[in-house]
Amino acid sequence: MNRIEMIKQALCDLTSTDVASPKQLQAIMQGMDLSLGGFEPYVEEPDCLPYGRTTLYQSKAVEAVLIHLPSGTETLIHDHGSSVGCSLLLEGRLMNRFFRLQDDGFPYLAGETDIPQESYYFAPEKQIHQLRNAGPSRVVAFHIYAPAPEGVKSYSLPE
Repeated sequence: MNRIEMIKQALCDLTSTDVASPKQLQAIMQGMDLSLGGFEPYVEEPDCLPYGRTTLYQSKAVEAVLIHLPSGTETLIHDHGSSVGCSLLLEGRLMNRFFRLQDDGFPYLAGETDIPQESYYFAPEKQIHQLRNAGPSRVVAFHIYAPAPEGVKSYSLPE
């Protein structure tokens, strides 16, 4: 079974009425074979974003994506709408930077966590964050969001 079929089989039972937690998503991920080798054909180079993003499976209830951050890149500061998420860092090391909004609506850095390879990390509902790869090699991470993200917002720092 290829990776896409494996992901679909693991996620197809989630319905849009299910309320999944990041820990439940982690349990689903732990039941999958998530070694990087099987994902290599799906790693996309950056195009219109500063990172590659490959949607591997999507329904109204859930979305599975592969993120590729080349060395020295970062995602936009963003949220995931009303979705929650769980991610597994397949390759590299990254910094998960957390933000809060000031009264004027601009984000400020509230903290950051170093994520080593083969570690899980979570995106609770309403979290505003940015993933940063300051290392010398690429980062590849597998993410599951439930429900599939809608109403995602990006934020800019004040000038």
